[in-house]
Amino acid sequence: MQIDPAALSRTESASTAITSSKNTALNTAVTPKSTKALISVPRLDLEPIYTELKAAIGDNWAEYKEATTLFLLGQLNQHELSSRVDHIICADHKTEHFHNNFICAIIGNLTRDLPDHGVASWVSANDKPSVVSKPTSGDAAEQRLKTEIMQLPPRDRRRIKAIPERDPGETAPNELEKYHLAKQIKLPSQVPASAGGLNKTNWELEIRKRYAQPLASETGEFPDAESIHARMIPICYEESIVSGAGLPCAEFMAIATETFVKEVLSVVFSRTRSNGPSGTINGMMMRKYRQQLEREELAFTRGEIVKDGATGLLPVEAKEASIRKPLGVRDLRLALELGGGVLSHMPLIVDQIMGGYLEDELETEKQDRAEEVVEIPSDNMKVKTPTNEMEVDDGEIAWEGATVADREQLGSLLDECLSMAS
Repeated sequence: MQIDPAALSRTESASTAITSSKNTALNTAVTPKSTKALISVPRLDLEPIYTELKAAIGDNWAEYKEATTLFLLGQLNQHELSSRVDHIICADHKTEHFHNNFICAIIGNLTRDLPDHGVASWVSANDKPSVVSKPTSGDAAEQRLKTEIMQLPPRDRRRIKAIPERDPGETAPNELEKYHLAKQIKLPSQVPASAGGLNKTNWELEIRKRYAQPLASETGEFPDAESIHARMIPICYEESIVSGAGLPCAEFMAIATETFVKEVLSVVFSRTRSNGPSGTINGMMMRKYRQQLEREELAFTRGEIVKDGATGLLPVEAKEASIRKPLGVRDLRLALELGGGVLSHMPLIVDQIMGGYLEDELETEKQDRAEEVVEIPSDNMKVKTPTNEMEVDDGEIAWEGATVADREQLGSLLDECLSMAS
């Protein structure tokens, strides 16, 4: 490749070319882009259309105006609008034509220039929207409000400032949300160390102690004042009541619990038991038992017989107490069936007693189910009976690979689940 030496010496032509290219680029960059001017579209004149339509409708203008306004705002659909205004505008073809022109003009103005501020001058006074002016607060009101706020403690002022402003579009909470928020744990405000060295109590640990305490139904012992006090303190922390439970309060609760249980047992015993010891309140006695009791009481006064040293009962009372069955669910159900007032303020417990199993009901069902499984029909006795489609679900379902013991175990497990649910 050969290079022309004369081309290397032409510095003027090269510089001239570079300068011309720079000027062209600058002129191109400086030249502004031509923008297309916006075309102003005048609005349609609604005055003659509005006047003709109002004159044609007459007395029904208020009803027509309300329905049309709701339709344009999206609160009515076409079917609802037709049910309201068809009897007004369809009575005359001319009125219907004015209505169509009015609606089309309103929709057409949506794509045109913006209207002037305020209500049009040709709109009557009855059709103008009512404007409610906001109350203006003067300097005196502002000064009074500022004085009341400054009188609040700094802690309350910080709490008021921390409240977030409510969104205007947000809906108000319903009653269930308010109830749920009211039951939430309210932790105490944190006190700085410089204010007195008090630290915030860890309420979560205190609340967990409530569930660590064993229930009386688990231990089988009647709750005393100490155990009640140990359960009341975590409950008070959970309900945001600091130091709300004292030992006297727990003692009062223990006395109230004992009195309540005694009243319930006395009512149940008086309704379900007979031939009780002498002196029993509202106790039912058989004639034979009463006569024997009277004879033994006379013999005891004469010194012929003595009472039992451990129980203090006469022989006939001790004999009746030895054969008396313990209190059970059957007795509780009978007491509730005879009359209310025993556990009327505890509907859940009443439903559990009335709808639960009795003592021997589960065992009886298990025994019947086992007998049905063991029984095998004879091959000679083949009786064809018409089957009902509704009775198909009641038949026994085969369980491949399982024995009678497995079925009994599964049945007992299901019975326990049902008894817990009831």
